[in-house]
Amino acid sequence: MTKNCYPGKMLKEERRLKENLKFIDLVLEVVDARLPLAGRNERLQKMLGGKKIITILNKSDLADKEITGRWLSVLAGDKGPVLAFDAKKMGGVKKLENLLLANRPQSIKYRRPLRLIVVGIPNTGKSTIINRLAGKFALRTGEKPGITRGPQWLRLRSGWEMLDTPGLLPPSLKGKSAASVFGLAAIGSLDIDSYDEEEVVLWLLERYLSGEKTRRSLFDCYSLGSEDILDVSGDLLYAIGARRGCLIKGGQVDKKKTARIVLRDFRKGTLGRISLEKPEDYNGTLSER
Repeated sequence: MTKNCYPGKMLKEERRLKENLKFIDLVLEVVDARLPLAGRNERLQKMLGGKKIITILNKSDLADKEITGRWLSVLAGDKGPVLAFDAKKMGGVKKLENLLLANRPQSIKYRRPLRLIVVGIPNTGKSTIINRLAGKFALRTGEKPGITRGPQWLRLRSGWEMLDTPGLLPPSLKGKSAASVFGLAAIGSLDIDSYDEEEVVLWLLERYLSGEKTRRSLFDCYSLGSEDILDVSGDLLYAIGARRGCLIKGGQVDKKKTARIVLRDFRKGTLGRISLEKPEDYNGTLSER
């Protein structure tokens, strides 16, 4: 489904990250709460070595709350705490700051500021979290993967120092399951030229059809009726396109344009809360990770 993930670019950024790790006290790993395991770069985690990691399940307002709660229990380990985070709520920023303070290494001299680094794959909201911690719009944010260009140091309102890095995917997605790759494409972590949007949306619609709440929210969003409740998601994509007026010459539905609309609505949360993976999907293999 996907092409290679810019191995040259990714390897260059990995080298930059390694060069800066010696200055870092704490690592903030930001992942999308809708894809908390497949959306982690295991290669990146190995690079961090013995650094203490605080994992942020960002965009928790877009994920199923009950499933996120289960992920919090599963992902909590001896490397560091895990926090569900909604950047839209300022109260969450204070909670994050307190968590960082509580995990400040004892070896840091009193007068030296805490030095943090934020890492993760593209489009998980890393820059948005930094902007909240900084108390200003210090970095650009957006849906396009790779909007951050090179490491950027900035001072937070707490006086701490933070290094932002571009989103890092593994140089290749070889070995990832099809569901993982579809999930990465759906949340916007892959470059648009590396996947087929219609394929991704068909997979995504199947996820919405699999649950009563998610099915209902999907149908409410597009004003679909009982006559549109179909088992084949491809036909459902056609029905959505017809409802949205995505027509081409001859009155046929433009499925490509429709797919883009569905992806946009999913990423904004318009389709309702959903988690794209659950702990039980891994059948006990989580303990091996």
